[in-house]
Amino acid sequence: MKFTDKTTQATTQRTITKDGFLVVPATISKVGVFDYLATELGLKEDSIKKVARTEKSLFSDETIKSFENATLTVGHPKDGVNAKNWKQLSVGVVRNVKRVGDELTAEAWIYDESAIKTVQENGVEQLSCGYDCDIKPSTVQDADFEMSPMIGNHVAIVAKGRCGGSVKLADEDKTIMGKTAKILDAFLGAFGIKLSDEQKKQIDKEEKSGGEEGKEPKGEQPTEPKEKQSEPENKKEDDVEKEELEKRLKAKDEEIQQLKDAQAKRDAEAKQAAVLADAKTAFKEVNFADNATVREIQESAVVAQGIFTKDEAAKLSDEEISGAYQTAKAVAAKLADERKSLGSILLGDAAMNKTAPSIDFNKTYNS
Repeated sequence: MKFTDKTTQATTQRTITKDGFLVVPATISKVGVFDYLATELGLKEDSIKKVARTEKSLFSDETIKSFENATLTVGHPKDGVNAKNWKQLSVGVVRNVKRVGDELTAEAWIYDESAIKTVQENGVEQLSCGYDCDIKPSTVQDADFEMSPMIGNHVAIVAKGRCGGSVKLADEDKTIMGKTAKILDAFLGAFGIKLSDEQKKQIDKEEKSGGEEGKEPKGEQPTEPKEKQSEPENKKEDDVEKEELEKRLKAKDEEIQQLKDAQAKRDAEAKQAAVLADAKTAFKEVNFADNATVREIQESAVVAQGIFTKDEAAKLSDEEISGAYQTAKAVAAKLADERKSLGSILLGDAAMNKTAPSIDFNKTYNS
């Protein structure tokens, strides 16, 4: 089972090496009993479980060795770090892993310039430890489960979260949130937007208050309303906030679509320019319009080369036209070579047929 922990790092002890690398003292993890969602432990229930991280879990030789020289990443990779994605994910390494009291400490060596800028300028103060371990029923008091020795995979640079200086069993910022807050947090996270603590609390509050609507206050007897009561003011405010959030999400969707459309347009223009240049080089006798589409360019070349008629070419798919275009290029190249060979032969014949210079023998011998 994969876990991630989070700790706040000291900013005053950061150092820059002569090569520009950033070295950050780090607390990777600590012993204790921590809250964990039952669903994250593979249990089919909505509850909170206590999980113990013991000295055996944290300070075994196997655990310490697994974190030594572990890859440092920006954020947690979905599938962890492996041989296939290491080059794309690594921004540094973790060194000097050791036990200090009840904590597992280390140094984060950040090599990547962008990652250093993120840490120094954006106030990122936490490292989050990614590792594998099993859980089993606990013998520790007040704990439901305990961890087996942890096997480190990577350590991630993450944004400051609610955990503060404590270490929690969680993803980057997992706490007990309501369903609405979870959905919004996950959805916005896909676009690089992070709900603040206050926003999550407000959403949870709205979700709970919505479930309490219609209940009478304890100790008060319900009275028959004389006239239809107006909608509670706080519900109106909730509706306004939800409507505003929906507008923002819609605007973000539109912005993303615009970016996708712009990128698609740039890609199409780049492809058209490349095909046009290629066609003008391969088919010098054919006139291509500068504003012709990729298909129009390829069709013109195919028809000019006699591969297909114009009507036949019009019935072909884009993939078939592209293949025919490559055939036309090959034919054009072969014809060009044949013309060169024929030209060489003709030039040779002309040289051989030149009239030899005449000699006036009378002038030569009578002089």
